[in-house]
Amino acid sequence: MANTLVFVDLPSTDVEASTAFYRELFGWTINPRPQGVFHQVVPGEGLHLGLFSETEQHPDPAPLPAQPRSGLHTRVYILVDGPPGDYLNKAVLLGATALWEQTYWEEFNGRHASFLDPWGNQIVVWRANS
Repeated sequence: MANTLVFVDLPSTDVEASTAFYRELFGWTINPRPQGVFHQVVPGEGLHLGLFSETEQHPDPAPLPAQPRSGLHTRVYILVDGPPGDYLNKAVLLGATALWEQTYWEEFNGRHASFLDPWGNQIVVWRANS
C-alpha cells in the first residue's frame, strides 16, 4: 500500500524515563532498539510509535542540536479503554502537564482529554461513546 502512515516518533531527552512513563500509563510493550537511543513502542493493534533520543536522533545520519519547543505541537491520539479523564489524571501523577480535562466532542461522538508528556509531546486520549 502506497502513501500509508507507518510510524510516529516522539522525541525525548530521556528515552529510558519516557519508556517507563508510557509503559506505566498505557501498559505498552516497548522494545529498546538500541537501548537508550531509540525504543519501539508496540501499543497492541494500532500503529507502532517510537521514542528517540533528542541528542542522538536515531536513525538520522546527521542529527542537529535539539531546539526548544514552543507554540502548537503535533497531536498524537491514543484510543483508550476507559474514561479519558482517568488516563489524564494518571499521566499527571506520572509527571505530565494537563492541557484540557475530559470533554465531549460532538462531531465524533466521544470524549477526550489532553496532556503534554514530561518531554513536551502532546497526547490526546480518546474514547468513543457507545
